[in-house]
Amino acid sequence: MTRMLRGDKALDRLLNFSDAVVAVAITVLALPLVDIAGPPEGQSVLVVLSANMNQIITFVTTFFVVTVMWSIHNKVMNTLAAYDSVVFWLNAAWLVGFVLLPWPAAMHGGGEDWSFNESVPFDSSGTGVFYWLTLAYISATGALMGWYLSRQPDLLSPEGAVTTARIHATRARYRGWAFTLIFVLAALTSYIFDWLGFYALVIMLPVGRWLRGGAQPPEDSAAPAAESDDDKH
Repeated sequence: MTRMLRGDKALDRLLNFSDAVVAVAITVLALPLVDIAGPPEGQSVLVVLSANMNQIITFVTTFFVVTVMWSIHNKVMNTLAAYDSVVFWLNAAWLVGFVLLPWPAAMHGGGEDWSFNESVPFDSSGTGVFYWLTLAYISATGALMGWYLSRQPDLLSPEGAVTTARIHATRARYRGWAFTLIFVLAALTSYIFDWLGFYALVIMLPVGRWLRGGAQPPEDSAAPAAESDDDKH
């Protein structure tokens, strides 16, 4: 059965729609902050910041995390010359996570004050687990789409095919799955200490940087060999 491929204007519309959904979702993340009242008369704004630190930390963390995931998604989508129904629905599944995210983020940040001194402050409400697993879902669907496209060269532009080949010739191809595992780890740790999940993100930077490295793809090493063959003639 022949697949129906869509490119040109249809692809542009898909990319523009995806960017618009992400932009709106990120904006909605800030709405709980807008509802925070200013300081009472005679008090400093520092009192407000301290009283709402949970919400602020959650917003800032979520904003930068989803920005990183959008950046990765953008690079993957920019390799396309066309898309099929699988890409369409994987992208839709990825966007569902973004649209949902402001809800668990608001619950997690708007709950009771995080206690740093309690020995075993179990998060019986599960809001932290829900929040981090939503991020894990977004990362996993994005990684799944990247994996699928690496096996569909007919959907890629010539430049995108080169980029995809280089990524999948290095350990960078595991970055999406590694971030997924980090979010799952954050979910597990937040169930025990509801604030500890944020510290799991500290390893995202070194892990992401390490996964961007790796051996050069065979194409790079083939160029000198080709030149040496030409020199012989």
